[in-house]
Amino acid sequence: MKINQTVLSEIKLYVSTYYSNQFACLLSGSYAEGRNNEYSDIDIIVFTTDRITVFNETLSYKKFKFQIIVIPVQNIQENLWIDYISSIGAFIDMLSKGVIIFDQSDFLKNLILHTKELKAIGCKPLTDHEIYMSRVKITSLLFDIMGDRDLDQLLFAITELLELITEFKLKTNRIWCGKYKIKSLGELDRKFQSNLLESVKEIYGNKNKIPLINLTTNLLDQYGGILPYYSKANSLSKVSDDYLIIEINNVNQEKTKKTILFLNESIKQIQLQKINSYFLLSKSIAIDQVDQNVYLVIETDKNFINDYLIEHFNFLIKNRNEISKLSFPFQFDPVSRFSTKDIYFISSLLFQKLSDLIIEKPNSIFNVSFQIAFSLKLMKEIKKIWFKNNSNVFCAFNEYIMNCWFPVTYDDGSNFKTAELIKSKETTLMKFENMYHSQKKELIENYKSAVIMEKSLLHSLKSISKISDIDHIPAYKTYLTATNLKKINTKQWSLYRETLFTMFSVALIDNRFISYIPFIIKKIELND
Repeated sequence: MKINQTVLSEIKLYVSTYYSNQFACLLSGSYAEGRNNEYSDIDIIVFTTDRITVFNETLSYKKFKFQIIVIPVQNIQENLWIDYISSIGAFIDMLSKGVIIFDQSDFLKNLILHTKELKAIGCKPLTDHEIYMSRVKITSLLFDIMGDRDLDQLLFAITELLELITEFKLKTNRIWCGKYKIKSLGELDRKFQSNLLESVKEIYGNKNKIPLINLTTNLLDQYGGILPYYSKANSLSKVSDDYLIIEINNVNQEKTKKTILFLNESIKQIQLQKINSYFLLSKSIAIDQVDQNVYLVIETDKNFINDYLIEHFNFLIKNRNEISKLSFPFQFDPVSRFSTKDIYFISSLLFQKLSDLIIEKPNSIFNVSFQIAFSLKLMKEIKKIWFKNNSNVFCAFNEYIMNCWFPVTYDDGSNFKTAELIKSKETTLMKFENMYHSQKKELIENYKSAVIMEKSLLHSLKSISKISDIDHIPAYKTYLTATNLKKINTKQWSLYRETLFTMFSVALIDNRFISYIPFIIKKIELND
C-alpha cells in the first residue's frame, strides 16, 4: 500500500524525536490500509525493550491526530495468545496489515509474516463444553424474548442475543470476531448475514420477534438445539488439552506453602492415571494484574481430567479453610511460550524434576537465600552444559537475558513518562549494586563452589540443548539476541531464555527479582 510521503515523514520525525529508544515502529489502521478519511487517527505501534507494560496515548501533532500504542517486545506472545483465545484477533489484524516505519534485525518483517499465518489459521476452535455453554446463554436470552410481550423492556437482551449468535456463528467456523463482525459474517455465509439483518429490522422496526427466534433456533439446531434448562451442579468446566491449571491465590505465603504441600501430596496419592506436575510463580498471562500467584500445572489425559480429576479436586478442597483459595480449570497456557507442544513437553520434564526437588525440602519454598544459591549453581551448570564453558558466549547470553528480564523489575506499570521510567531503572540498578556488594563474598563462594546438582536435573538440562525442533520457533521471538548469531542459534537462545525463566519461576522466585541473577553472574564473570 502506497502511503502519503508527507504523512510518513511527519510520523518518522515525531517517533524519532519522542521515542528515540524505540526498538521498532509500525504504521497500522486506516492509514496503513489506504482507507483513511478526514476523521481518521494515525495509528502507530511503537515497540520497546525498556518497558514491560503496554500503554497508549492520543495526541495532536501539527495537523495530525496520533493514536500511539507502546508495546514491550516481551509482551508480544502474551498479546497474541490473548487474541487467539478471545477470538477477537484485533492485535493480530493490526500487525498483519501494518507498514514498517523502522525495524531492527527483521523483527517486524518476521512478526508480520507470523501474524499473517495466525490470521489465516483462524481463532481458537470452540470446545464441546464452550459450545454447550454458548447454547445455554443463547437459550436463556431467547426464552426471555419469547416469553415477554413488551419488547421495549428487552432492549439489552435483544442486543446481547444478536451479539451472541453472531459470535457463535463466527467462532464455530474459526472466524475472527473483531471490529467488523457483520462483514466477516457476510464473507462466511451471505444468507445468514441477510437473515440476521432482516431480523434486526423486524424486531426494532415492526416489533416482530419471529424472524430472530427462527434464526436463533435454526442456528442452535446445528449444534444440538436449545437447552430448556441448565443445572450448574450437573455441569463441570472442562479442559480441551492434556493439562489442568490450578491457580493458587498467593496473598499469604505461609498459607500458599501449606497449599502447595497439600496439593503435591494429593497428586501422589492418585494411582488411576499417570500424572506429571509442577508448580511455578507467575503473573497471569491472561489477566492484566501485577500480583503474582502460584500455578499448579498437571499434565495427564484430558478425558481423565474432565471425567475425574476436576471433580476429585473439588471434593478434596471442600471446607478446607487452612489452604489458599484455588481457581480451576484456570485459563493459563504453559505451551505458548515454547511455540510447539513437542518443545514444551521436553522442557516440562525439567520443570517437573526441579519442582519435585524444591518440594522435597519444604524449607526451601519461598526461601530467598536458597533461591539465590540454587540459581547461581544452575547458571554455573548452564555455562558448562549449554555453552561448553565458553565464557565469551556465556557472558553474551547472560547479557541478553538481563536485557530481556530487567524491565520486569523496574517497570511496575505506574510510570508512563520516560524520565520517570529512566529514574526507576537507575534506582533499581543502584539497589542491585548495593545488594551485590553486601553479599559479594558469599555469592562468589557459592558460584565457584564444587557443589554438584542432581544428576536427573543435569540430564534434563542436556536434553534442552539437543532439541531439534527449534526451527519451528517464530523468528520474532529472537528479539535482542546478539546480531552476530546465526538464525538457528538466535532461536536456540530464545528457547534457553524461556526455559531458564520458567525454571526460576518453578523455584518460586519472584519474577520481578529474577533479573538480579544475571546481574550477579555478570559481576562475578567480569571480576567486578
